[in-house]
Amino acid sequence: MRHRSKKKQTSGAAARGEADAIRELESSALIAHIQSATENQKALLARELHDELGGMLVGAVMDLAWAEQHLTAPVAELRQKLVRARQTLSSAIDLKRRLIEDLRPTLLDNVGLFAALRWHVQAACSMASIACTISLPEEERRFLPHVPIALFRIVQEAFAVIIAQGHPAAAELRVTATPRELSFQFVSQRIVDDRAPQDELEPHALTAVRYRTNALGGRFAYDAHPAEGIRITATFPLEAMLAPA
Repeated sequence: MRHRSKKKQTSGAAARGEADAIRELESSALIAHIQSATENQKALLARELHDELGGMLVGAVMDLAWAEQHLTAPVAELRQKLVRARQTLSSAIDLKRRLIEDLRPTLLDNVGLFAALRWHVQAACSMASIACTISLPEEERRFLPHVPIALFRIVQEAFAVIIAQGHPAAAELRVTATPRELSFQFVSQRIVDDRAPQDELEPHALTAVRYRTNALGGRFAYDAHPAEGIRITATFPLEAMLAPA
C-alpha cells in the first residue's frame, strides 16, 4: 500500500510539473503573439506618419517659405507670423521623425540590427552623459522578420532600466555569437556617490526584458553588486531565430 501511495504521489507531481510546463509554454506563446501584433501596429502607424503626415508637413513648409520670400508689402507682423509658422512646422517634422524612430527604428530595415543597436546605445549614453562601450559581432545573420525588433526592444528596455535606476558611471553592451547561441550582456559600472546602492532595482523594473527574452526562447539572468554594478544577460538559441536559407 505504501509503495502504491508513493507511486501515486510521484505520478501526481509529474502531472503537475507537466501542467506547469504547458502553462509556461502557453504564456510564452501568448506574450509572443501580443508582442508581434503590437509591433505590426507600430510599423503600420510609422508608415502612415511618414507617408501622409510627413508629406503634408513638408508641403506646408515649402509653401510658407515661398510666401515669405515673395512678400513685397512692408507687413512686418505678417512676415513674423509666417516665419513662426514655418519654424513650428519644421519642429513638427522633427517630432514626426522621432516618433517614427520610437515606433519602428528605420535603421533596422535600412542597415540591420547591429547598426541600429549601436546607434541607440550611443544616443542613450550621450543623453545620460555616461561613457559607453559597444562590442558587436562582425557578421550579422539573417533573422526571422519578428526577431530584430524584439531584440532591439530588449536592449532598449534594459538600457533604460540601468540608466534610470542604476546611477551608472559607464555602460556597456556586449553581443557575442556562437554557432548555437546569441548572447546580449548589459553591464553598468557603479558611480561612487551618496545615492541609493546600485543593487536596489525595483522588482518589476526588468519584467518586460524577462518576458521578451522568454518569448524568444531565451534565458534571462540579472546580477548586481553595490561595489561593481549591474549585469544583465539574455541568451537566445540562434538557430530558432534565423530565417531559412
